[in-house]
Amino acid sequence: MVHSMEPMPSRTDDLQKAEETSAGGGWIFPALLVVILLVATVVAQNYRLRSKPGPDPGSPVTWTPYPKASGETVALEIDYGNGMKKHFAALPWRTDMTVESLMEEAQHFRPGTNFEQIGEGESGFLSSLDGFANEGAGGRNWNYEVDGRNGQVSFCVQQLAPESLVLWKFARKD
Repeated sequence: MVHSMEPMPSRTDDLQKAEETSAGGGWIFPALLVVILLVATVVAQNYRLRSKPGPDPGSPVTWTPYPKASGETVALEIDYGNGMKKHFAALPWRTDMTVESLMEEAQHFRPGTNFEQIGEGESGFLSSLDGFANEGAGGRNWNYEVDGRNGQVSFCVQQLAPESLVLWKFARKD
């Protein structure tokens, strides 16, 4: 057996070597943490920019209202059945205008209205107006009148005369 004269390393020597080794690399963890936080901040700001809500209610309107129509006109009133009504007093009338083409005119008017329909021509019907969708049997649905008379045909084919008043009501059918 050969005995070495070198002393056995002590526990204190091992700790000292570990500290010396890590002392040079001790900056890696904090630096990595800073980089991760910076990337997370940039991603969060980018997400907020893309998902930014609409304009601030206090900010000015960025579109210009349409001027009052000249010549012959028709009127459109929308009764939402909850106390709210929207009224277009004078939309431009044109030859062969239907309730559907009146709704398209109101859709492009500013401030306007939005509607959705199912079908076309004689089988077309209005399915949603300004986000209020028909509820089906027993519920509230959109029905129209022209000059106080209930619509008897599809709104897509109902002809309008100058000075007509179209009224859409969101209500239960009696």
